[in-house]
Amino acid sequence: MNKHTAELLEKHFDTAFAAPNGIKKLRELILTLAMQGKLVPQDPNDQPASELLQEIEAEKQRLVKAGTIKKPKPLPPVTEQEKPYALPKEWKWVRFGEIAQHNSGKTLDGGRNTGLPRKYITTSKDSLKKTF
Repeated sequence: MNKHTAELLEKHFDTAFAAPNGIKKLRELILTLAMQGKLVPQDPNDQPASELLQEIEAEKQRLVKAGTIKKPKPLPPVTEQEKPYALPKEWKWVRFGEIAQHNSGKTLDGGRNTGLPRKYITTSKDSLKKTF
């Protein structure tokens, strides 16, 4: 977060806090800044995303060879039109399936789930659901 944004937020925090949906909007702002790499200064000593992605790919290949997971289908690269904002220099846009394994097509057993409802991501047209 640049100095001007921080000063502006600090100056108007009470107003934002008291406004209708102020807390919700403040949370959204913080999340947006974090996702864009603008919440904290970027550390030039951090490992670049490209290196981390290579490590993830090597581990996936090892798991495929060991028979632990199936060989994943190739995913198309993220196009410029799909990128909603610019990322810091060492970050990279990737598809979810490149960094994690997801099990689409499985139904959660509502009878076995208890406690507080938890949101989860699905690959269906309803991308965010709740389960108990």
